[in-house]
Amino acid sequence: MKYYLKKCGHQELGSVINGRPQRGRYLLTSMHTLDFFPPLSETQLNDSALLPVIPLYSGKKVYCSYVYHNDKFHGSTAAHPRNEYRIYLNKELEGNHLLFEVGDIVIIRPEEIEEDSETQTVYFLDLIKDRESALYQDLDYKTETSAIRGAYAVYDGRIDEFEHKVDAIRSGPETEIVIDTSVTARIEHTDNDAVAGLFNAVSFRDFVMVGYESLCAVTGTVIRHESYLNLEAAHIKPKSHGGLFMPNNGLALCRDIHWAFDKGFFTLNDDFTVKVHPNTTSEWLRSFDGKQIMLPKDQFFRPSIENIQYHRENVYGLFLKSGRL
Repeated sequence: MKYYLKKCGHQELGSVINGRPQRGRYLLTSMHTLDFFPPLSETQLNDSALLPVIPLYSGKKVYCSYVYHNDKFHGSTAAHPRNEYRIYLNKELEGNHLLFEVGDIVIIRPEEIEEDSETQTVYFLDLIKDRESALYQDLDYKTETSAIRGAYAVYDGRIDEFEHKVDAIRSGPETEIVIDTSVTARIEHTDNDAVAGLFNAVSFRDFVMVGYESLCAVTGTVIRHESYLNLEAAHIKPKSHGGLFMPNNGLALCRDIHWAFDKGFFTLNDDFTVKVHPNTTSEWLRSFDGKQIMLPKDQFFRPSIENIQYHRENVYGLFLKSGRL
C-alpha cells in the first residue's frame, strides 16, 4: 500500500489569526505525488476535478475541489504566477470548524471502489493530531526526512491504525454523502465545457441523491432497507442522446417511475409539473398529472429547463413507437 503524507503548513491553512483564516484553506500537493490524484491539464486554465474523500474521523463521503492553479502558463502578469495543485478544505470536511491545524499530519490513500457496477476512486483520509503518539512521531520523521521537499512523503507499506479505521467504516452503516456549498459554488464559476468533465456515473448519482435528499422527485417517497433503496439517478436528456452526467440533467426517481420516464409515459412542463401522456393507461401514474415534482432546495441541483424541453420533444410518447417494452 502507498500513502500520501502531508504535514500541514501555516499559509495553506489560511494563515489563521485569532481563530480566523485570512484566506481560503487548502492542502498543497507535491508535483512528485501527482500519481495519487486525478490528472489535470496544463493547457486548461485552473483545471479541476472532484475528489470523493472519506475522512476516517467521520466516515462520510465528502466531495472536495482539487484544482491545478496554472496561471504561470496562461499569460499571468503577477509577480509570482502560480503553478501549484491544491485540495480545498471545506466545512463538511472539517466538521464545521477549523479542524486542520498547523503541524497536523494528513494521510491519504486512494482506493477503487465499485458502486452499482460503476468504479470510483475514493480517497481515505486521516488527520493525525496527537504530537505525543508513536504514529505521529513516526510520520513526522518520514515527512522531515523525505526526499520530497515541503513536508511531503510517500510511504510504501502498511499503516495499521489507518487500515483498522478503514475496515471499521466498511463494516459499518451506509456511508453518508455530503456536498459542501463551496464545492457547488466553484463548479458554478467553472467554464461549462470543463464542468461536464467533472462528473462520472458515480458522482452524478451522488450529487443527484444529495440534491433530492434521497427521495423520489415524483412520489416524494423511498423504500429503504439498510444500504438498499429503490432510487436511481435518471437522466433527463438521455445519455444515449448525448445527455451529460451533470446534476441539472438528473432526477432522483424510484425504479418504476424511472422506467416510465425513460419510455416517455410522462414528461415535465417548464414549471416542473408532471405531464402524463394521454395514452397512458396506468391510473396510478395518471394520478401524478399536473403535480409539481419535489425540487431541490439548492438551485444548483435543479433540473435544467433546456434538458426538460429536450425530454418533452424527443422522449415524451416514445413508448408508442417502441413496440415491445
